[in-house]
Amino acid sequence: MAGFGAFAHKRLCDVVFPGTHDAGIYGNGLGSMVKTQNLSIGEQANAGVRYFDLRIIKVKTHGKLEQRAYHAPGFSRKEDKKLGSYQTPATGGGVGGDRLSQMLDQARDFVMKNPEEFLILRFSKCGDMEEVANQCILKLGEQRFASNVNLNVAAISSLQGKVIVVFDSGDFNKFPAVLKSTPGILPVKAMFNKEGTGHSEYNPYMWGLQYFGNYSNTGDKKKNVKKQLAILSQGPISSPELLGMMYWTLTSNPGEGLHKLFYSIEKRDKGMWGSSQKALTDAWKAGVKSHIIARAGLLNRQWRANGFPPQAIDRVSKSFMPNIVMIDFANPNRCATIWNLNLATEDMIGRLRDDLLVTG
Repeated sequence: MAGFGAFAHKRLCDVVFPGTHDAGIYGNGLGSMVKTQNLSIGEQANAGVRYFDLRIIKVKTHGKLEQRAYHAPGFSRKEDKKLGSYQTPATGGGVGGDRLSQMLDQARDFVMKNPEEFLILRFSKCGDMEEVANQCILKLGEQRFASNVNLNVAAISSLQGKVIVVFDSGDFNKFPAVLKSTPGILPVKAMFNKEGTGHSEYNPYMWGLQYFGNYSNTGDKKKNVKKQLAILSQGPISSPELLGMMYWTLTSNPGEGLHKLFYSIEKRDKGMWGSSQKALTDAWKAGVKSHIIARAGLLNRQWRANGFPPQAIDRVSKSFMPNIVMIDFANPNRCATIWNLNLATEDMIGRLRDDLLVTG
């Protein structure tokens, strides 16, 4: 099984690994326009996934309330006189087959059986984020990562054997002071600004996770490649510790034709793989190369201004790069393709080192 075990000496920002989009949307009874995964959280982890995108709401099912993952543009809040408040996904959406408690159990069990690995659970757009955080504390126990650090530059070895939980910064900021100050309850901040009015700056002193990336909002493979490269090309060249996130997924976009809204997500997703595995590798390499070249000018000027230190000759500089590759319908082969990109990283940076040193 590919994983972090081979990279214990590196930092998180120096490794490429798979993530799953809407990771909790699996199970029986899900429509083809809702389901995004075939494997459970534990099975995804065994396949090689290390970053999980989870959106949780409290739903009413079989006369009781349960926290489950949902896939929909949003949710509505409702009230039951006996059970209390709950949420329902927006029209056309659905909920996953496992409860949040079951998904947390699977994550905990995985790192206990694989102490050289760790998992990152990212929670966003939840019905009650405070309740989700408290459930994480309760269920993960000693396997929950419980330190306040900048995860971007954390050594892989310091994270192994743990489940890391991060919460969208907007929700994190609303947590009660006691919860917010709990070690290991960490924010995740997206630096890309979809409005195009300037992206956020990377803060090396911030606890939690900071990443740059955004989904393409297209159901067309060629458009996705083009949009992902356009997004990644805007990544700040002065922040090599900022994690890059690349979306190798297709989404429904009404602007591309209403008929495409009714395509099966899984059938549409297959077009991204097979012969498209090369397209994924090429797109990722292009993203890395553009940033190595862009950073070259900056580093060259810095080195010259500082007398060009001799150690710079053999320095392999890490560029901002797509670290997390987000996918639907994860399986071992797809995850292996992504883990193998780490080989391309060292090879590409090595071959471009001379250009890095002479670019003016």
